[in-house]
Amino acid sequence: MNHSAPTLLLQDVLIRHQAPGGALGFELAIEEFSITRGEALALVGPSGSGKSTLLDLLALARRPSSTGRFLLTPRTGKAIDLGAVWHAGDDNSLTAIRATHFGYVLQTGGLLPFLSVRRNIALGQAVLGRPDPAHIEALAARLEIASLLERMPATLSVGQRQRVAIARALAHRPEILLADEPTASVHPALADTILALLIEQAREQDTALILATHDPDRAARHGFAILPIRTEAGNAGAGRSWLNRARAAA
Repeated sequence: MNHSAPTLLLQDVLIRHQAPGGALGFELAIEEFSITRGEALALVGPSGSGKSTLLDLLALARRPSSTGRFLLTPRTGKAIDLGAVWHAGDDNSLTAIRATHFGYVLQTGGLLPFLSVRRNIALGQAVLGRPDPAHIEALAARLEIASLLERMPATLSVGQRQRVAIARALAHRPEILLADEPTASVHPALADTILALLIEQAREQDTALILATHDPDRAARHGFAILPIRTEAGNAGAGRSWLNRARAAA
């Protein structure tokens, strides 16, 4: 394993959305992007700039239109050429890589309504066949949701659901933690609590953390490095966004 290699490295990766009638629609061009374990980045940009699209791409939930380099270097083992896996159409490998190496906190929480809080948090562990109830209990205690473990998602507040989603994303100890506007629907005090918990847990688990936010000042106060997405408006809904972060790729 190369300990100096970034956990994720993307170069010349493009996502293109076609407009109705086949015209060119929105494009997101990642010229270069890299992040290493223990780093915390906050993606900022106007609505529609591609923040959620980028997170979906990084989470292997959205197919790139073209790739130069798209590499994942896990804690152990060889680097994985994600571009080649996408090109081969190997959905089974993509699913396994996603389940093993990534945690994703969706904007809406994304909890399964028919599972208890405990079983929602344990879902990633169950998929990997690596049950770790002690880790779930520890996460629940740190996130102040230990008393909620036997409840159902519908009985929780928005803030409680977000903390459960964070615990679920961290429970299988992912290489990369992604969070899409996790504070958008909570009051400012709880927003501070959520950001502090995200960055604390990511650093404790030596995880690369990438957050999409409309509140860069708050993210910066909690220790996130701010990474803007540049945008250029087009006609009839067309537009282009760029991302370039080359610092960690050396």
